Amino acid sequence: MMATPECFVAAARQFLTSGKKKFLSVSLCLNLAVQVLAVDSGLKPAMVYDTNSAGPDQVQRYLDKLRALGLVTDALRIVTIDDNVLIINLDLIVQHLEELLLKKNVAVIDVSKSRDQPALASMEYSGIEEPIQGILCTLRTLPRDSLVVPAVGQQLCVGWNLCSVFGILLGFPATYWFQQKSSFENCLTMVPLVVTKATASWDTVAGGYSNTFSSFSVPQLLIPETRPLLDKWTEKLQERFGQQSVFSALTVSTEMVCLPSVSL
Repeated sequence: MMATPECFVAAARQFLTSGKKKFLSVSLCLNLAVQVLAVDSGLKPAMVYDTNSAGPDQVQRYLDKLRALGLVTDALRIVTIDDNVLIINLDLIVQHLEELLLKKNVAVIDVSKSRDQPALASMEYSGIEEPIQGILCTLRTLPRDSLVVPAVGQQLCVGWNLCSVFGILLGFPATYWFQQKSSFENCLTMVPLVVTKATASWDTVAGGYSNTFSSFSVPQLLIPETRPLLDKWTEKLQERFGQQSVFSALTVSTEMVCLPSVSL
């Protein structure tokens, strides 16, 4: 079946109602569809479901409906981490995490409140390897036909820096980390940040529907040190984009922002 936007809107409105609003708006449904299709097409390993407060069972039923209609593949799975619902491409995320642990090809940026300015930190110093290894171990053993939504790291995630973990799971080339035992605040206030956005057109929508499916930031002062990783991320994205047919007109753009506060 052709991935018509109407099918995605209908599925979202059927299964993802939450709170007082009976239906999600068309724009929210289409944005969600783009994010799901980006994961399904291999453009990113995972997404966090944040459209509304729908629970994991609702998101699972939404995904099951899309799969029954032939709109997404069997690679998509639902997992939860500390009450956050993630939609993952199981094959891609396992490959991504294995490569990351082997090559350490991610920039970990220390933005602890105690610092004068952001700085790069090693994976060993940040302790990020342990949760990633734990998540990878769980994902490797997930049964593909299970109807149960697994909770990843249920006994361990209390001590995890979820900001860092999610940055890695979403496939960013850089992720923020901070000393959360001291403070959950950071040192990014009014720090110039270079925001990278990957945008593409979903041509199934009449007139095309351009939407950002991936976005992350890096402090400007660390751009020279992180440039090789950023370039490699763009190169790999372009390669994967050429292997799919759902989206067209990929654009990777950057802009500079300075914010009075940054929530991580």
